[in-house]
Amino acid sequence: MKITDFDLTKKIMNIVNELPPKQKKLADYILKNQKQCAFMTSTVLGASAEVSESTVIRFASSLGYKGYPSFQKDLRDFLKIELSTLEKFSIEKADSHGSAYEKIFESEVEIINSTLNEISAESFNAAVDTLYEKDSILTVGFKGSFCLSSYAGYNLSKIHSNVQIIDEWNERWFNYLNDLNENTTALLFGFPRYPNNVVTIAGILKEKKAKIIVITDSVVSPLAEFADILLIIPVRKSFFVDHLAAVMCLINALIFSLSYKDKEKTEKYLQRFEKFANENNIFVKRN
Repeated sequence: MKITDFDLTKKIMNIVNELPPKQKKLADYILKNQKQCAFMTSTVLGASAEVSESTVIRFASSLGYKGYPSFQKDLRDFLKIELSTLEKFSIEKADSHGSAYEKIFESEVEIINSTLNEISAESFNAAVDTLYEKDSILTVGFKGSFCLSSYAGYNLSKIHSNVQIIDEWNERWFNYLNDLNENTTALLFGFPRYPNNVVTIAGILKEKKAKIIVITDSVVSPLAEFADILLIIPVRKSFFVDHLAAVMCLINALIFSLSYKDKEKTEKYLQRFEKFANENNIFVKRN
């Protein structure tokens, strides 16, 4: 699904004239205050729009949602595409309570649990299979996702002989991508605000018929349309610091599962990695 196929504003506008007066009043308030509404509970939204909470719930139902949480999720997903880091900070500041470390840890745990419940086992297994089957692996991520690409590439290189990490967008990588073929699996990371470079690279990889695994936050992500295998990390909150714990867990799970596809080969590569590390004094040695 492309972002242009999912416009919650148009969805509301299409039915607004058919709504009862109170729901119409609520719709008007949401359309004028979308960024604030995305982070309000149904009770707070009703009070802010001067309607009842039951009106809020009925409005979500009128739009075709099973409940308010589903509507709120789509509103957040839609808005995350446009929110600036300053806007995210302003919203988070207004929504803050408790200590910072409690808030962050609770958010990360919530996202990890949601990912565990919602991720498709079929898609996960397909991702492991394609990482195993292809001759080369490419990891791609920019800005907040660069560390994810680097981490995944580094650990994949311990058990695979041909791993590349795209760390910047320049002529070298443009030429490299144009020489790729269907024997490559690309692991792409992209979260709001989505960097243009990773979308550009996804388009080139699609043309070259590389197998594309996309790890992103939503089916309305601009990367989703390029994915052969789509793995969703359901990040519900927007903050100027990215929530990455669940993504790291997913990376570890992919690599761990890949390592067990051929234990003998994995052991051989790990021995080779340790030999290189020792000979080149890569790590601090204990006395």
